[in-house]
Amino acid sequence: MKITKLIFVIIVIASILSSCSKNDDSITIETAPQYPMKSLIESGYMELDLEKHTDLQIEMGHRFKSFKNGKITALGVRIPNNGLYRVTLWNAETEDILITKNITSTSGLLSFEDIQPIEISSGVSYFISVNTLDHYIFSSSENAESNIFPIESGNILIEGYSTYLGENQILPSELIKTHYKGMVDFKFIAYN
Repeated sequence: MKITKLIFVIIVIASILSSCSKNDDSITIETAPQYPMKSLIESGYMELDLEKHTDLQIEMGHRFKSFKNGKITALGVRIPNNGLYRVTLWNAETEDILITKNITSTSGLLSFEDIQPIEISSGVSYFISVNTLDHYIFSSSENAESNIFPIESGNILIEGYSTYLGENQILPSELIKTHYKGMVDFKFIAYN
């Protein structure tokens, strides 16, 4: 009887120990989604100056870095007019296009569309842009002349915005820090 109990205890202990794994340390936990530009505008940090229509196509957006590894699972735009707009996510360091998605804008509302998740590495610069004739211009809610970039929004550092005149898919390069044109955003989920 003692031998049977001993064997039973050994089996139970062995099964408990075998269920532990070193892989348990590498479990990825996702946090709540973040929408960096939407959050900055809703917080009152930036305010809408005006709505603009031009006769020239403009590739416009912002450069950003993440403080944590994570993934982008949706792209979004807020454009004054209804229409289909090309949104591009770039690796700003290599100038590689990571994804391009046409997104339907609903007259002044922020419109998001899901994408296949794009892995984002902490500390790497990325750029998100939209190509449009129509856009909004935002500035600091405190002082229109002061820099609004760089600014942290959750786990994202927005470094500045940039534009490129034309409808070609070319990465804008020169960062502007005093105001923001457009309204292109993304859904970021950080890993803990």
